[in-house]
Amino acid sequence: MRAPLELKPVRGQQLKRLHKMYDQAQCPRLRRRVQTILLAQTGYETAEIAGITRQSCWTVRRWLHRFLAEGCEGLEEGLRSGRPPEITPSIELFLREALVQSPRDYGLAQPSWTTMLLRKVIKCRYKCEVSDECIRQHLHAVDGVCRRPTWTVRHRAEAQPGYAQKKPQFQGC
Repeated sequence: MRAPLELKPVRGQQLKRLHKMYDQAQCPRLRRRVQTILLAQTGYETAEIAGITRQSCWTVRRWLHRFLAEGCEGLEEGLRSGRPPEITPSIELFLREALVQSPRDYGLAQPSWTTMLLRKVIKCRYKCEVSDECIRQHLHAVDGVCRRPTWTVRHRAEAQPGYAQKKPQFQGC
């Protein structure tokens, strides 16, 4: 059995920061790491902390060592490797601009944007193939909302000022 890990008492600003990190953590992994440190500060043993947080003893010791070496910064989420994003900043800027305009401003027949329509426009303009789900996620990131298109009754729509007749469907590039 390993020797108990001695953790120096945390006081002052660092303790306040730990409590703030715990209260404001968006990521459940970060909250669990901070909880591990706070439990160790109150005198719990590594095995007890592992049982409470449902982590292995090895994981608890790793985070305690990381906290000793790096402080609160060591508990933060690190960069993750993975597939690079398909949507570039210029495409994201286009999404922001397109959301405040109508597809008709771009010469399209549809009265409102759909993820499929945005995908087609991005494919033509930027030569980049993305999925509807990718578009939806990036719309969410730029505070856009993706909803189903609404249907209108033609005679009621024609009575509205500014009603435009349907134009031909999207033909591509």
